[in-house]
Amino acid sequence: MRTILVIAFLLFSFAGIAQSIEKKLVLKEGNEAYNAGEFDAADKTYEKAKVDGNYFKADYNQANALYKQQKYEEATSRYEQLLDQAKTDEEKSSAAHNMGNSYLSQKKYKEAVTAYKKSLKYDPADEETRYNLAYALQKLKDQQQQQQQNQDQQNKDQQNKDQQNKDQQNKDQQNKDQQNKDQQNKDQQNKDKQNKGQQRESEQNQPEKGRISRQQALKDLDAINNDEKKTLLKLQKKKAKESSKTQKSEKDW
Repeated sequence: MRTILVIAFLLFSFAGIAQSIEKKLVLKEGNEAYNAGEFDAADKTYEKAKVDGNYFKADYNQANALYKQQKYEEATSRYEQLLDQAKTDEEKSSAAHNMGNSYLSQKKYKEAVTAYKKSLKYDPADEETRYNLAYALQKLKDQQQQQQQNQDQQNKDQQNKDQQNKDQQNKDQQNKDQQNKDQQNKDQQNKDKQNKGQQRESEQNQPEKGRISRQQALKDLDAINNDEKKTLLKLQKKKAKESSKTQKSEKDW
């Protein structure tokens, strides 16, 4: 019974050793492809080496291969996973440092600063990380200043636009007021003209003050004629009477 257990143990150990050797060979193959710049091939080779889901070196190198292919978002996701998988401060510092580089390549400077600070937490003496942190801080400052300038320019443009709209509205209102004023003047002129015409027509229909009507004028004329006839008749009678007196006196002589 013990013999069987020993044999089983030996077989299991040999299998584990063989598996470890195979992983190292595959990892070596991936490293060679990586160093040769064949990052896609390296990525696939590292995937084969990840027989154990917690095999840090294969995951780390695969994330680096993704970074070299400029697949920054995928690489960043892998580095974040590696921070959970890492067991030593060195592994955590390396994963955080490369994650900072990945964020930096995406111009996500705020996230890069956070990643570099996390890397220095595990390895405060890493000069390369310190330099990258200083660079990311400067880029973040420049980015924030540019964003502020852009925001100020947008605010200025919006203010100018609002002022232009206001000026245009005032101009439109002034034009409208002038049109209303012109229309009112025109309406008043028409009204005055209409009133004047009505007054003139009324004056024509009424007799002028101090003037008599035609009928009255004819009546007055008849009266005058009658008076003249009467006067003339009186004069004729008077003349006839005087003539009669003269004739009688002549006969007496």
